[in-house]
Amino acid sequence: MSYDFTFDIKSVRFDENYRPAESTRTTTNFANLARGERCQENLRNALTMIDNRFNTLAHWDNPKADRYAVELEIITGELSVAAEGATFPAIEMLKTTIIDRHLDKRIEGMTGNNFSSWYGLTRQGVGWLYYM
Repeated sequence: MSYDFTFDIKSVRFDENYRPAESTRTTTNFANLARGERCQENLRNALTMIDNRFNTLAHWDNPKADRYAVELEIITGELSVAAEGATFPAIEMLKTTIIDRHLDKRIEGMTGNNFSSWYGLTRQGVGWLYYM
């Protein structure tokens, strides 16, 4: 017996207005921030924390720790099995873009497949940025 598989790539910006899809895993940390009464405040606080951490790591040309911002986009690879008629998110990845406020420049960052590892992504992004 053979089955036809199809894949679809979708993306959504992760910002203070983010709302997770019903199919998003309940174990996804960032999606959990976007649920509940204080979801917008939770998201805003998390994004501020990410920006602050990135600026702390990129300190060599950033004495006020306010030069950079990190934009995040959730990339979802959906898998559909024709015989089942169901689609599900096979993988979700986080794509980063670094905003340099001093140069008014957008720098494409890393893409990773673990929402819990934004620290590693920002740290690697700083190393990559250093060589620009």
